[in-house]
This record gives sequence, structure tokens and C-alpha cells, in this order.
Amino acid sequence: MNGQQATMLVLIILLCSLTPITTLGDDTDTSIQCEIVADWNTIGQWQNSNYTTEILHRYTTIFNPPYINGTSPGGVNIVTQQIRDNEDILIPGDVTSINAGGAIDIIFNTQPNFGDTISIMVETSESSCARSIGVTNWNQPLADHEVTRETTWSLGDGQNETNQSLTFEGRGWQKRNGTLLESNELGNGSLLLDVSDGSRIITLSLDLSRVWLNETYDGLELLTQDFEMIGDGYILVSNEEGEANFSIEAQVKDAYILRSWSEQTLTERIRLEASGWLSFNDGSNNSSQGGFGEISLLYYETWDENGVRRLHDMQVEADVSVRITGFDESFSFELEDFLMREKWENGVREDQYMKMSGSGDFNFIASESPYIEVNGTIPIIHIESQGGETVSDTIIIDGTYDGDVSGTFGLVRQIVDSGAYANASGEFFEADKIQDEFWFNVSATPFGPIDQEFGAEHNLTYSYVVPQEDWDNRLIKYEYVEDNGTVEFEYPENSPTILQAESPQSNSILSSQISRETGLCPEILAIGDKFSLIGNSDLVLYVNVTDLGETDIDSHLVSIASWQGKYGDNSDASGSIVNEGPLAGLLNEIYRTVNLGVGNNSNNESIEFIEHQLIDEVLYPSILTFAENTPPSIDVTSESSVRFREGTLFTEGGKAHLEILVNDTDTDVISVKADLSSLGLGIVSLSDSGLNGDLIIKDSIWTRELVHNGLQYGDIAVPIILQDIWISIDQEVIIKVSNAAPKMLSINFSPESAFRGDTISIVVDASDGHGIESVVIDMFSSGGGLYSLNFDGVYWSGNFTVPNGLSPGERYIDIRLTDGAGQTRFTSQVYFNGQFIDAKELIIKNEPPSINNLAIVQGQNIVSKISIPDQGDVITHSLEVTIGDLDGVSSAQIKMGRLAPIGNSNVWLLLLDDGSGSDRIANDSVYTISFDARSTLSEGELNISIRATDNYLSMTPSTSQDYILNLAKVDSDKGGVSNWFQDNSLFLLLISMSIMLLLGLSGVFYLLRNSEL
Repeated sequence: MNGQQATMLVLIILLCSLTPITTLGDDTDTSIQCEIVADWNTIGQWQNSNYTTEILHRYTTIFNPPYINGTSPGGVNIVTQQIRDNEDILIPGDVTSINAGGAIDIIFNTQPNFGDTISIMVETSESSCARSIGVTNWNQPLADHEVTRETTWSLGDGQNETNQSLTFEGRGWQKRNGTLLESNELGNGSLLLDVSDGSRIITLSLDLSRVWLNETYDGLELLTQDFEMIGDGYILVSNEEGEANFSIEAQVKDAYILRSWSEQTLTERIRLEASGWLSFNDGSNNSSQGGFGEISLLYYETWDENGVRRLHDMQVEADVSVRITGFDESFSFELEDFLMREKWENGVREDQYMKMSGSGDFNFIASESPYIEVNGTIPIIHIESQGGETVSDTIIIDGTYDGDVSGTFGLVRQIVDSGAYANASGEFFEADKIQDEFWFNVSATPFGPIDQEFGAEHNLTYSYVVPQEDWDNRLIKYEYVEDNGTVEFEYPENSPTILQAESPQSNSILSSQISRETGLCPEILAIGDKFSLIGNSDLVLYVNVTDLGETDIDSHLVSIASWQGKYGDNSDASGSIVNEGPLAGLLNEIYRTVNLGVGNNSNNESIEFIEHQLIDEVLYPSILTFAENTPPSIDVTSESSVRFREGTLFTEGGKAHLEILVNDTDTDVISVKADLSSLGLGIVSLSDSGLNGDLIIKDSIWTRELVHNGLQYGDIAVPIILQDIWISIDQEVIIKVSNAAPKMLSINFSPESAFRGDTISIVVDASDGHGIESVVIDMFSSGGGLYSLNFDGVYWSGNFTVPNGLSPGERYIDIRLTDGAGQTRFTSQVYFNGQFIDAKELIIKNEPPSINNLAIVQGQNIVSKISIPDQGDVITHSLEVTIGDLDGVSSAQIKMGRLAPIGNSNVWLLLLDDGSGSDRIANDSVYTISFDARSTLSEGELNISIRATDNYLSMTPSTSQDYILNLAKVDSDKGGVSNWFQDNSLFLLLISMSIMLLLGLSGVFYLLRNSEL
């Protein structure tokens, strides 16, 4: 049993549980077989004055062998579903059936839609059958895919391609990603446009180096369509009307044609740049009349948008020679400047310029009897207009003739004045006064009188012409000047006629738009299926499936359905379509012959679109049939195959991304599901398309973000369902879920600030699904210990001592939480609104440094007073003070008053503890400064100030900075130590006598103790 048959069997079982449409009948006869075929015809109707076409959504159940003698199947039971967006859209009454003529027609009141799944089961007393139909767009498989195809097509009259044709040969590419389908065709071809109308010939022939067609669909909706052509070739323009014929033959160096449709906007652009030759009045290098020349630039560009011409730009630059015939000879003169350009943007003429200027000499025999030779000069020809108005209209010719007769002749035409002049009705207009003067003078003849026809002539007129070249009847009056000075005027009627310049109109590039049939159709076809492709209302194709078979597509043996189709009476198509697997619904091969009606050509012949397409390569998926499929699998022995991106999934609200690496050589896995019912999450779908937390699309790592609110943890067995296009595979994997550590919800201190050594009360609120076993304050990192808190049924509370190692400032207190399952969290954060944030801080106040044991050192002795010499010498002393702080001393200073060096009595001087100078031991916390006691000092008490700052900038308060020193005069000759012995001599004598008396008494006692008396 293949995948399609298995799906059909499951469908039959499911459909049996649905509400049926029942007709009573006879018992079942298993010898009769039945099948269900699509019969989608069309229904036309008027809606709001618009004629619309819909699909007649109908199916027919046919039986084999067929019923005879007017009998029909009995005991009919019909079950239907139409699934759209995972819901059955059918309601009671949406489906009706007709049992007649040996067949059963099933009619849906709903329309099929792209992506629908339509299921039908028919049971009769004689047989039963079922069918499931996926709805897709013609030539657009529902599954993601990528293919290339070979394409050739032509657009022409079908009989004589010299009139109008467009050919293409190249490769096509089609790719679906989700609902978006993009197709491209790129190649080369040719274009021939002939819009001749009998008297006028206009032909464009191009070799197309690039022909590109792009289409993008979202489901059934066409989003964009671009048709672009680039090439070169030639253009021929010829006007054979009257004697003043005109022609242009030019080589097209650059041709660009674009037809783009996007967001309901149609844009058409054409750009041609060419160079070549022009001719009028049969002018050429060998002609005796007319004009000819080389075109250095022929530029033409248009831009049409939604039927409005946005841009029209035409430029011609050429060097032209004009040839004139006189008797048997001819002469020519050059128009060095032949320029013409006109540009329109959005209906406004932005530029108009035309100029013809030149000069030349001529010499030819005008007559042989009598003999007349003509010599002349064209000093200037200058005709110019700008902005739609004439700015120059000048022609000057003069010359002589001799032979049997002689004389002069000339022509002057030029603008001599401009002003306001009245027309026939007396209305004034701005006009140019143009002089037209011609003379012919016979001055001598050597042979006597000649024929009267050789008489002198002279003509002078003035034409008053408005300069606006877009107006009609521009001449408002004539002025005739006779030789005797008489002036006559003539006023044409109804002149001038005021007209606005007509902007160029939008004109489609091609007479017929290239468009293929499109519309909804079943994804898998059966023989006898009939449906109408009405997506392109201008090109409706009626399809009839005629046969089923197999063919080789890019080395894949694939089932196909053959079909025949009609576009109308004179158009048809045929081909085969893939009928299984992910490419079901894709055209394998197609031939089209479409009659598009009468085109713009001189013969009024019909235009035909002829095309052949064939799949070339299948780029994705790698397999197309069940026989080629390799089932997907998960390598459960590899730790990297099933993992959490964050490392683990925790309990109690833990979030993590489950990632499963699926091994599939065919890369056609369409879904991966995990049964997480053991975690209370049910069956969840994973993604490999950038959804549900997936990082990389199509990297075979299927991902789903999970939130585990339960308490289950450990090694959890999880069933996995792997579904590729063909088969479903069940595997079991193990995922590791970790027990979430307890969370601290709040923490409070009393007091909220303290010095080191103080006792603090603390209250902690903690939570865990497994219960809280213990809460401990951990002060090890600060030199303290562990303090266990007690639980009162709601909160955990206790006391701890601030250790000396805790530095001043706002400090977090570390809490160790342990739950009933032994999981521990060491934290200083609280859990609030689903996230961890920093907890309340304990403020550690900073004590200032302590100052103790102030001493005065003179020499090597500590003295009680500072010795002041009685003469000019100085006595050197040192002041030592012990300064300590838990945070270290940053600096120590002293303000010594009169003991300081002169000028520094009010300056803070630095105390040193670095072993330099008078400091005896470095870094012993005894800070020292030396000073000299001068004789000018007075005896008595002296106030000094000492302060210190620790490393956290805590300074000795000003109330604790004051100290008192005693100063006393000494004899300069004895120095401080000798004077002391002298001053205390009596005291020293008494001590010495006391010591001697004690020694004597001790000796007497010893003698008495040891005598025999």
C-alpha cells in the first residue's frame, strides 16, 4: 500500500463519522465499482451590472459496469467535507445530490479555494468509493518546490510571420516558498512589428538578446508581472502618399521594451536609439531631386502608466543634402543643422525645438535654346521654432544667368517685424511680418530681341503669420506691394484658429498581451476529471483528463495525467501534468495554440500564440515519488541531536528552546511534533522555517520554545512524530529537565544602614514548588560566617553581624536558598514579575580613621615637652601619631601653627609612614613629621590639628582634630637632656639614698637569720 492509498483508507474511516446525506436503497453488490470525478463547469451571472463567471462546483460518481435499463444505485450515503484553514466550512444545505441516469451528481454550494481540501465518500448498496482533492492553482503545486523548464514560444499571424511576430527561446524557473510562487523565463528571441496601413509603412525588427518574463503569485492572486525585452535591429518608416514621399531607414543600437504590472498598476516603457538615413522626394546620392542625409541620432522613448502617457521623448539629428534639378542638370546644397526634438511629461510639453539651416552654391544649364547658364548662391536658409513658436523663417537666394540672355535673379524671405495686427474681423493678434520678394531681371541679349516670355519680373508681398505652430489658419493677412508703390491687403476668413498642442496618447506596445491560462484545479487528477480554468477571464481553458501514465522527469519516474483542452473554437492546448508527490499539479509538458484575434497589420490577419514547455530540471525537492523516499530519523545516541539551546529546561516557569536535529537525506520533512504530555504541555509542533524561536530556516534543526510551569524534572521520555511528504515516523527521545532553584521574593533589613560590627535583623520571603528547606546568610566572602534564618510559617528571619571585611557603601547580601529536593540557589537578587532583579542593598557606613598615641621625640627619646632653645639655634623634634582604619589610610595631615616652617603655619602638612626622613619604620601605621623648635617660640601650650582620610574618603571629623602640645625653654649649652638632670638632681639623690638603705636593711636581715643566736 503506498502513501496515497493509506491516506485514502484513513479518509474513508474518518468520513464515516460525519453527517451523511442518505437515500434508501437495495443491498450492496460488491461486483460494481465506483469512482468520483471532478466536473467543474462555469456559471455566468450579472452582479451590479457586471458579468462574472464562477465555478460550478460539482462532482460525479460513475459506476463500472454502468447501470442499464434506467436503473440507478440504491442505498446512497454521501459524506463530504471542505477544509479551509483547518476548519470544515460546510454547513447543512451546502451540498446536494442528484441520483439519476446511473450516476450520482454531487453539487457544492461553495466555491473551491486555493489550499482547500475537499473530501467525498459515497456508499451505495452496491459499492463504495472516496476521494480527497487538494485545490491548487494551475501549474502551481501546493508544496514548496523549485524547477526549471525549457520554453519556446512565438506570437504571430500564424501564416506569414513577416507582418507581426515575437519569438522566444530560453529557460524558465519556478519556485514556491509558502504561499508565494515566483516564476521567471529568461532567453533570447526576435520581435517584428508591422503597423503599416497601405499608404504608410512602419516596421520594427529586433534581435532580442534578453527576453525576461517574471510573475509572482500569493496563492491565487497575481502580485507582479514583468515582461522585459532588450536588443537591437532596424526600423523602417516610409510614407508613400503623394509626390512628397518620405522614408527613414535606421539601425537600432539599443532597444528596451518593458511591460510591468504591479499593485493594480500597468506600466509600459519603450526606448529606441538608432542611426541611419533619411530621404524625401526620392532623394539620394544618385538622384536629381529631393533630399537625403545621414541621421546621427534617432531617439524615441515613451512611458505609459494605466493608459496615461507619462513621458514622450523624440529626438532627430541629421545632416541633410537637398538636390534641385534644372533642365538636364541638378545641384545640391547642405543643411548642416537638421535638428528636431519634442518632449512631453505628464501631458505637458516640456521641450520643443526644430531647426534647419544651411547654405550653398549652384551652377547648371537652365536652357540650351536659347542657351542659358545659371550661377547662384544660397547665402542662408534658416528655419527654426522653439517652444511651439516660430523664431526664424529665412531663405535668401541670389544669382546670375548668361548665355543667349543675361541678367540677375533673387529670392528673399525673412521676418522683418513682429507686432500686433488685426485679422479680418478686426481682432488683434501677435504676428510675424514675413517679407517674400522675388525678382528676375533680363539685362542684355547678344542676339537681338528674344521671345516675350523672357521678360523681367518682380514680386513683393508680406505675410502676417502668428508664430504659434500648433494653431490652424495661421495667416491673418496678405500685403501686396506693386512696382508703382500701390499696396493691397487680403484678409483670409476665420484666421487664426486657436488650438492647443495635443499631447501624445498612450498606445500599447504590443497589439496583444502575452498571458497564459490560470485558475483553480484539483491537485491530483483522475481520468474523466473536467474543469474550467477561469482565473484569466480573457483566456479560459476547458480541461479534460484523458489518461494516466508514467514518464521520466530529470531521472525520476513520475506518475502523470494526460489532458486535452480548448480555449474556444479556434484555440486548443494539450499536455501532461505531474500527478503525485510534492510536484503534483505542475505541468510536465504543454503545447498551446491560442488565437488572439485580429492584430494591427495591413492584412488584418489573426494573431496566434504558439508555445511549447517542458520541465528540464527539478532542483527541489530531491525526491518526487514514494519509492525514492528515505524516512527521516533522529540520532538518539548523539547529545547534540536533542538539546535545549539554553542548556536545560527548568521547572516552575522555566523557558528554553527545544532543538531537534532531524536527519533526512531527501530534505522533505514537513512537520516534527513532540508529545510533551508528561510535562503537561500536550503535543507541540516544532518549526524549521524561522517560527517558534527557530534561528535558521531549513537547517534541519526543528525548534520550539517551551514554558514548563510544572514540577516534573529529571530524564523525561518524549515521543517524537516525524512527518515527511510520504510517511510518518515515531521515535522516542530523552530530554533532561532540571529542578529550578528556589526564588527569593523579597529581603528587608533593620536597620537599613550600619557600621561594621553592628548587628542587623533580616527578613526573607522565598518560594519553591518543592518547599524551602533552609535560608542562610553567607558572609564568607566578606570575612564573616554563616547565619541560618528561622521560618515562622511565612517568612525567614534572623540576625547577623556586619563583618569588618565588608567595604563601605551600598552592598548586596548573599543568600543561600535550598529547596526540599536539595536544589540550591546562591543569590542576591529577587524574583519579580517573571524576572530576576537586584535586591535591596544594605548601606555600610564608613568610620573615619582613628588617631592615637601622639608622642614627641627628641633624638632617640620621647619627651613630654617641646624644648625651645634660649639662643638662635634650633632643636629638632619629631611628632609621631598612630593612625588606623579598616579600609586603609589614604592620607594623614597636620596643621602645626608656629611649629611649621615659616609661612606654613596654616597649611596642612603631610604625615609620612614610608620609612623616609624621621619615620623610623615604614607602613607600621605610625605617621611622622619632623620640625625645628626655634628660639623665637614662647613657652606654654600650642594648639595643633591632625586629620586623616581613608580609602573611601571618610575624614576625621573637625571636632576630633584638635591636640595640645607643651613648649618649654632650655639652656642652650646643656641641651634639653643635661638641663633635666640639673633640674631634678635633688629627686635623683633621694632615690639613690633610698636604694642604699634598702640594701643595708637586707644585709642585716640576712645576718640575723643565719646566726646561732
